[in-house]
Amino acid sequence: PSRPYLAAAFSLLVVVVVLAIVLPVTLINDKGSVREGGGGATGPTSASGTEGGDDEAVVGGEGVDLTEAPTSASGTKAGDGEAVRYASNFIVVDVGPGDPAALRLAVQACAGLRNRELGGSVYVRGAQSWGAVGAENFWLDELGLEPSETTDASSFLRECAAERPCVRYSYAAQRKVVPAVFTVAAALGAVPLDVGDGAGETGAMAAAASSCAEVAFDAVVELGLNGTPYLATKLVFENYVNHTTGLAMLNPGFDLYAMDPSNPLLTRDMSATMIDLVFSRKLFLLFLVNGCVPGNPEQDLLHSIVNSGAWPDRPLGVFGYNNAWFIAGGYLHEAQTRCLESRNMGAIPTETNNLSFFSTRRAPLETAEQLQSHWSNDPEDTQYDANKTYVAFVVGDGDNIHYMMTTRGAWFRERLTACEKKDVGSSGSCQPVTWSVSPHLAYLAPDVLEWYYRASGNNGKDNFILPPSGHLYAYPSSLSEHDQNAFVDATERDARLLGVTSVVHWDWLTSWTDAEEIFLPKYAKAHDNGAIRGVFAVNVPYILDPFPSWPPGQFHRVLTSQESGRVAVFRPRVWRGVNGNDSGNADQRYFVSPIKMAEELGSHPRGTITWVYLTSDGGLTLENSFSEVEQHLPSHVELVSSDTAAKLALVASRR
Repeated sequence: PSRPYLAAAFSLLVVVVVLAIVLPVTLINDKGSVREGGGGATGPTSASGTEGGDDEAVVGGEGVDLTEAPTSASGTKAGDGEAVRYASNFIVVDVGPGDPAALRLAVQACAGLRNRELGGSVYVRGAQSWGAVGAENFWLDELGLEPSETTDASSFLRECAAERPCVRYSYAAQRKVVPAVFTVAAALGAVPLDVGDGAGETGAMAAAASSCAEVAFDAVVELGLNGTPYLATKLVFENYVNHTTGLAMLNPGFDLYAMDPSNPLLTRDMSATMIDLVFSRKLFLLFLVNGCVPGNPEQDLLHSIVNSGAWPDRPLGVFGYNNAWFIAGGYLHEAQTRCLESRNMGAIPTETNNLSFFSTRRAPLETAEQLQSHWSNDPEDTQYDANKTYVAFVVGDGDNIHYMMTTRGAWFRERLTACEKKDVGSSGSCQPVTWSVSPHLAYLAPDVLEWYYRASGNNGKDNFILPPSGHLYAYPSSLSEHDQNAFVDATERDARLLGVTSVVHWDWLTSWTDAEEIFLPKYAKAHDNGAIRGVFAVNVPYILDPFPSWPPGQFHRVLTSQESGRVAVFRPRVWRGVNGNDSGNADQRYFVSPIKMAEELGSHPRGTITWVYLTSDGGLTLENSFSEVEQHLPSHVELVSSDTAAKLALVASRR
C-alpha cells in the first residue's frame, strides 16, 4: 500500500488558512493512514525476574546466516512488569481468507492473552493486511523459527475460550464501540466473542461460546446496541483505566476518506492488526473521531483519559494510528502532538500483527552492548575535502513498525543479495545507505532489530538513524516545554542504545522558528554529553521549505547552545517517486528519475554536504531509486552515512 501524499501546494495553503480560522487544531500531514507497516510508551523497565530452566526461550529450526538464539532468557512481561515465562515451543494459527472479521479479532485477542501468560507461545499467520503477503513467513524464515504445530483459527479459538472467561458483544450492532469492548476484555483477560445479530452465536463463535466458563462482561447489556463511542469510552474509562498500561488507537471501520470527516460512516470491517498487542499489554483501546476537535465532548474525554495519571510517561506514546479527519491528502492528527491543548502525545505506529509474539518471547534490548555485538560496521574514515560533494541517502518512515515488519525487511534482504552479487562481480562495491529504524523495536521485536543489525554487517555499508522525530513520531517543537526536555532525553537514550548520532526530525510548518531557536539547540550539548550530532529535517507538509530564511544554496546550518555544544541541522531533499510525468503529483521535484537526481546532486557546489530522504509514498523503492542513481553520479560525489554527513558538516563549519 502507498500512503496518500499531498495533492498540491496551493490547495494545502488554502486548507491551512481555513483551518487556522475554523479549527484551532491546525495539523496537516503527509504520512497517511494506509501505512506500510513505529515508535511512546517505553518498553519494559526491567530485564529480570523470570524463571530459568525449561521455560527459557529457544529458537527452533536449523538456522540461517542471520539467525541467532536470543541473547537473554530473562525479562519482564510486556505491559505489566510481572515475571514472565518464555515458551520453549510455539504454535502457528492459520487464519483463512474467508474467516469473518469477528473470528479474526477473537483469534488475535487470544494470541495476545496466550503470549501474555507464556511469552512467545502463539504466532498468527494469514491475518496481515495491506499487501503484506509473505511478511509473516518472512520472519519465521529469516529468524529460523519452526513451530511445534499448526492449527486453524476455529480450533484455536475454541480451546482458548475454554481456558478463560469471555466478553459477549455484537460485532454487527456494536462495531463503533468495539475498541471500548476490547479494552474491557484485555483488562479482564477475557476472550471477546461475537453474539451475532442478537439471535445468538453461530459457527466458530457458537462453539467457542459453549466452551466459555463464565461471562465476565456482557457488552450487549452494559453498553447497549445503540451506544456511541463517546458514552462507551467514558464508561470504560471510569471503570477500567487503572487496569490498563497504555493508550492505543485503532479505527473500527470508519470511512478513511469521508466527505464529512466529523461524521464518517462504517464502510469496512475492523482490521485485526495490533489486537494481539492490545491484549498482551492490556492497552486502553479507543477511537474517537472528534477526539482532537476543540469544543467537542470527545476531545474533553480524551483529554481526561490522557491526563488522568494512569500512564506516567510524558510525552505519552500512543500505539496504533489515528486515521481520522483526512484533509488535503493527509490525516490531521496522525502524529498526535497537536491533538490536545496539553500537547503531550506522540505516536508509535504499530498497525501490524504478532508484536505480542516478538515482544514476549525474550527479554528486551536495553544496552548498547547488546546491539553492538551484532553490528560490526566500522565508522567511515572520511576526511572532509572541499573539492567533493557528500550525500547521505536515508530510507525513511522507520518509525512505522508495520514498515519495519514488512517492506523494509524485504528491501533489506534484496539489498543484501544485490551487494553480494556486486562483491563477486565487476560492477563495484555497494555504496552506503542509512535506514531509519524505530527504537521501539528494542522491546516490541528485539529479534527483528537484531536481525537488521546483523544484516547490516554483511557488507559494512548499511547504517541506521533515528526515525521521525526521534523517540516518537511527533512534532517536538509543539510539545510543552517540560515534555520537550523529556523528549530530548528519551531520544538521546534511544540514540545511545542504537549506536547512532543522527535523527530525522519532522515538525509542523508553523513551528520551525521555535525548532531552530529553541528545540533543536537542546541537542547541542557538550561533546561528552550529547548523543545527537545531526538533525535531518523534513517539514509537514513536505512540499514547503522549513528554513525559508536560509540562502538558496545553504544545505545545512550548525546550531550551538549555552554549553558550547554543536549540532548540524540539514535542509530537506525529499524523493518520493521516479515517475515525473505523473500529473497528480504536487511538485515534480519530488518525483524525478534517477538520472535527474544524479544530475541535481552533481550540480551542487563542490564542498556541499547534503542528504536525500527516500519514502515509498509515490511508488519509490530502493531498487528503482538508490540502486539506479548511484550508477549515474559523477566521480566527485561521495555517498556517506547520515552520521558521517553530520560529522563532516561540523568539520566544514569550522573552516
